[in-house]
Amino acid sequence: MSEEHRSSGELHSEPIESRPGVRMLDAYERIRSAILEGVLEPGGRLSQVKIADRLGLSRTPVREALRLIEREGLITSERGRQVVISPTSMADLDELYALRIKLDTMTVRATVPQLSDADLVEMQDCLAAMDANSRQEFFAEFDAAHQQFHMIPIRLAGPRHADYSAQLNEHAKRYRQLYLAQPESYQQARDEHHAILQACVAHDGEEVACLLAEHYARNALTIIARTDPAFEPRQLHMAVRAARFGRDDDRRKQPAKRSKAGRKGESAI
Repeated sequence: MSEEHRSSGELHSEPIESRPGVRMLDAYERIRSAILEGVLEPGGRLSQVKIADRLGLSRTPVREALRLIEREGLITSERGRQVVISPTSMADLDELYALRIKLDTMTVRATVPQLSDADLVEMQDCLAAMDANSRQEFFAEFDAAHQQFHMIPIRLAGPRHADYSAQLNEHAKRYRQLYLAQPESYQQARDEHHAILQACVAHDGEEVACLLAEHYARNALTIIARTDPAFEPRQLHMAVRAARFGRDDDRRKQPAKRSKAGRKGESAI
């Protein structure tokens, strides 16, 4: 066997887990999960070395992973290799949920009519998993099914929509934990998710868009009311109005139409 052949064989025999790219992706997933799940607390300051030691990771992949996470806005890096975990705030909540409403409601208008029977069964399975884990101690299981539920209609729009929507959904996890800290929030969420599913079964993209906007907004507004009632979520309100554009007017006109129809019917009798 030639020296060149042996060298090639040695490269391919390296365990997958030890390859630099894989180590970086593992570090990325673990650090990101620690931030989203609150293990690394919002507003906390840590050095790259401390993050590596705390999570049992080597320092080089940690450095590369942190660069990716910073692009998502979950951390900021300071001089001296200090890392600041992005704090939760009402301004961030306002922007995040407004973005979700804008993106997801426009998407479901186009994709809900395309949902297959298999998609609808998958959504029903997600709801069953959410119902089975609707207690605070099972938040991780609930939220995994919750994220999957919301992504089923979105993924039909293509990978760019799905990737960005999934990232926003995951970033919202830090706020969902605040919303679901109250037991009654699970029942409210259950009712809203079941209404969304029924509109999906009817392939009514307009109705799903409106229900989704109201669902996201209620989560955000509940957190604001508990945390900082004086805060004015301007972006959120504008996003909801845009999502419901024309819908409220239609509903106001419906009683008038029914009234006119009734009068015509009476005169015909």
